[in-house]
Amino acid sequence: MKRGLIGSIVVILLSCSGEGEKTLFQIPDGYRSWKRPINRILDYPVPGHGSGYRIIYANDTAFKAQIVDDGGVERVEMPDGTIVIKEAYREREDINKQLRDITVMVKNSRDRRALHGWLYYIKLPDKEIERVDGRLCLGCHEAANEVHPYFDKNKKGIFRDYLFIPLVR
Repeated sequence: MKRGLIGSIVVILLSCSGEGEKTLFQIPDGYRSWKRPINRILDYPVPGHGSGYRIIYANDTAFKAQIVDDGGVERVEMPDGTIVIKEAYREREDINKQLRDITVMVKNSRDRRALHGWLYYIKLPDKEIERVDGRLCLGCHEAANEVHPYFDKNKKGIFRDYLFIPLVR
């Protein structure tokens, strides 16, 4: 009886932590035809993503983001279904030939595993896509909600829903 109860508790704990879950998200075919919120190849180091060269894509849903007034304070609200994909390459010559990795942010505030509404994934060459658990990604992406040194720098310091790139046009 005790062994069965302990086994059940372990299964529940593993399922709550996300460990042992198969990732259901797959990188959409044709994402390279999506809009690029930054129309250049990024070539400077970024904390959490290292150095190298990066290209960012976002689906149409991402560009439906709105600036809302939250009690006199502006904030960006990204809709559920937003997907942002970042391709990373070691060298400029590798672009569109040899990926270092692909990182993905998916807005799904109804998913119990989401952190502040976001799920994070990484795809390494010759590996299955994996969900990144814990605060590893969110810990850095929190800085997007403040003035920061990237892209447009979020000079007003408005809450950006954890995205460094300005998707509200």
